[in-house]
Amino acid sequence: MLKKIVIGGLLAIVVLFAGVFFWAKSVLTGENVRTALAAQVEKAIGQPVTIGAIDATITPRVSVSLGDVTIGPPGKIAVGSLQVGTDFSALLSRRIEHATLTLTGARIELPLPAFTIASASAPAPAAEAERPAVELVSIDAIILQDVEIVSGGRTLRGDIEVVPQGTTGLEIRRITLGADKTRIDVTGAISNFNGPVGALTVKSGALDMDQLLAFVNDFTAGAGLTDPATTAASAPAAGAAPAATPPAGMDLALTLETESATMGGLTLDKLSGKARVAGDGLTLDPVSFGIFGGRYQGSLALVPGPTLRFSGTSTLSNIDVAQAAAFGGSPDTMTGRLSGTLDFAGTGDNPATVMKTVTGKARVDITDGVIKNLGLVNSVVVATSMRPGAFGQAAAAAKSGPSDEPFTKLGATLAIGNGSLTTNDLLFESKDLLLSAQGAVGLVASTVDMKGRVQLSDELTKQAGSDLVKYTQDQGRVTLPATVTGSIEAPSVKIDVGDMAKRALQNAVNEQKEKAKAEATKAVTKKLGGLFGR
Repeated sequence: MLKKIVIGGLLAIVVLFAGVFFWAKSVLTGENVRTALAAQVEKAIGQPVTIGAIDATITPRVSVSLGDVTIGPPGKIAVGSLQVGTDFSALLSRRIEHATLTLTGARIELPLPAFTIASASAPAPAAEAERPAVELVSIDAIILQDVEIVSGGRTLRGDIEVVPQGTTGLEIRRITLGADKTRIDVTGAISNFNGPVGALTVKSGALDMDQLLAFVNDFTAGAGLTDPATTAASAPAAGAAPAATPPAGMDLALTLETESATMGGLTLDKLSGKARVAGDGLTLDPVSFGIFGGRYQGSLALVPGPTLRFSGTSTLSNIDVAQAAAFGGSPDTMTGRLSGTLDFAGTGDNPATVMKTVTGKARVDITDGVIKNLGLVNSVVVATSMRPGAFGQAAAAAKSGPSDEPFTKLGATLAIGNGSLTTNDLLFESKDLLLSAQGAVGLVASTVDMKGRVQLSDELTKQAGSDLVKYTQDQGRVTLPATVTGSIEAPSVKIDVGDMAKRALQNAVNEQKEKAKAEATKAVTKKLGGLFGR
């Protein structure tokens, strides 16, 4: 008896399941349903919609399966399959409420067509005869699986899950997109489709900023969404001049966290900060990232286009000068660690163009480095070795000695412009000498043109001949005028012998004056002593 009851129950469940299945097929499929759904979606977004196939399932949830779906102009948005999951009540009321849309194999080509979000106000009740075969009333979630976003030959692939918020925005539960070595995870909310406007958190292992800006540019080119009710209310009357106020633009607040980012050939490590995508550009303020082995902290503004425009204010710390010089096109010219402040602006997508256009100001201090092929000490020794006793054997050794110049500190206040760096207060310090100079370094031509004076250390001054010290000293040290000219890779240092001779003559004159003054003082003292009986 129990066995018969169990078998009967199972048969009843199978019959019920089959009945529900065929009922769902009759309610949720058919040409009328396919046409009605296409028309409703088309009216809701303001773009043409076609649905190639339709089917229905009841497991795990009552769902309408749509195939070969296209949205907008041909090739813009295509969906392999679209599942519209709804409540069981849809079978009774022919209304799809609290639906979950699952799109699989979607392909989206940027820029997007101009969508129009239908007004949230409920339409007037229609007569029973006018009701569509199925009404799409509300959507709780939209899930895109294996979505492909294409822009100008660039392709991102991933998954998207969003929740509509009325007719003006949506909550982004999860966006995971990747291309080559780039992977982006996005969460947040869009409060207004016009633009759009919203706040997002972007996390990435490796981020290509150039690619991101290109996608932003393509997205904003045609992604505006409008409410037809608002548009109609704000439209000018017939014959009136068009409204001067443009539609709202893109305004996205971004919180960025990336392991690494590339931009214009630069690699940035541990980039983090706050960003705003508005108008036609991207502003990061504050922003922090590793660059050339050091750290950049400050602000950065980027405007994409045929040529990238950029500007920023920053504090730099512990920058590897050798890496920076190599990036700027002058490898093997200088080493050391740089810290300082920098205000800059310019255009360009490569180092050569950037060097030509960048303007601004900077204060830099470099420690514990070497300037290749400078040879300041050698030049001083060789230039003064014609004087008897000057440096002795050091003069001969200097002619064949190393020309690289180590330093403990190199500092300057710089003006940046016209492809060069200019300074009035360059100070080069090493254990052997002190160089103070003014002049320019050509960023584009890779040249140097500096003029100043070299002051030898106490140790080297002691090695100099007595005459050289006597006639060139300043504060007890040998001090000589010098120029540094030529290429950055092989600069030429010259000691101004003529000026040195002039200084020697002036010191000799001063010495004779001091002697004469001392003799006169001695004579006067002697006479005064006789006058007072001493």
